[in-house]
Formats: sequence, C-alpha cells, structure tokens
Amino acid sequence: MLSLLGKPVDVAKKMKEEGYKLIHIIDMDALSGMPTNLDIYDNLTYFINVQVECAPNDKIVKKLLSLKCRVVLDPSKLYSSKPGLSAIREKNLLVAKVQRDCALPLDDFHDVVIEKADDDSVARFAALGKRVIVSESDYGKLANRKPVWGILLR
Repeated sequence: MLSLLGKPVDVAKKMKEEGYKLIHIIDMDALSGMPTNLDIYDNLTYFINVQVECAPNDKIVKKLLSLKCRVVLDPSKLYSSKPGLSAIREKNLLVAKVQRDCALPLDDFHDVVIEKADDDSVARFAALGKRVIVSESDYGKLANRKPVWGILLR
C-alpha cells in the first residue's frame, strides 16, 4: 500500500510528521516466504517504528529482527511447523496475530493483534500481560477501551 501512495520512505516520513508512531505492514511477499522488501524496512526503521506481517520463515524473521522491526506472526502457523521461538532473544519485537478465541500459548510474544476483537478477548489478552492491538472498526465497538495499546487504521 505504501508503494501505491508514493515512494515508501517518503510516505513513511510524512506519516511520522503527522504523528504516527508505528507503521503496520502486511507484506504479501514475506507472507509467501519471499524476502523481497527487506531493504525498504531497513530504511524505514531509521525514523519510525515498523511492524511487518510475515511467514514463520527463519531467514525473514531473523533479518527483520536484526533491523529492529517488530515481527507479526500467526502463532497457529508457527506452532504447527516449529516448537516455538525460544531461541529468539528479541521477544519484545514479536507480535502475535490471533483470532479473538485463540487458545494457543503466547509466551514468546510481547504484543497481540486481535482479529475481530471484542471486550472479552481484549480483557483476556491484557490479563496475560500482552499489549493489545485492535483494528479501528473493532475499537469503535468496545465498551472498555482502556486495555487497548494500539489501533490499526485501515
């Protein structure tokens, strides 16, 4: 989407000037296991926080973490292919993207993006000590917005 708006670095700089603190990127290439856009993230992380959704591909995850990007992973895909992320030390950069009824262990993740969030799921994940991120549309439906750490604008 950034590339549709102009040069990604220029768009991100403008977002930073407008007060944005974090850019959440759904990288279709990285979700397919291709490290096509990693050089762009390297440039972005100099001036704004970036979190990238990707496949649980060791090469991509390790590169994103070395760039100090937050890495968004679907734990259901992760745990079906690997025992966990215990070898990765940058746990504060790992973000789980889950459905509101997710019951998987999230010990390896610092934050959680809840799909189709409701008050119960926000309270449950916040009680686990996770910083909770929800979509803008879900945020508008919550009775208790206090536990929400971040909102994804669409």
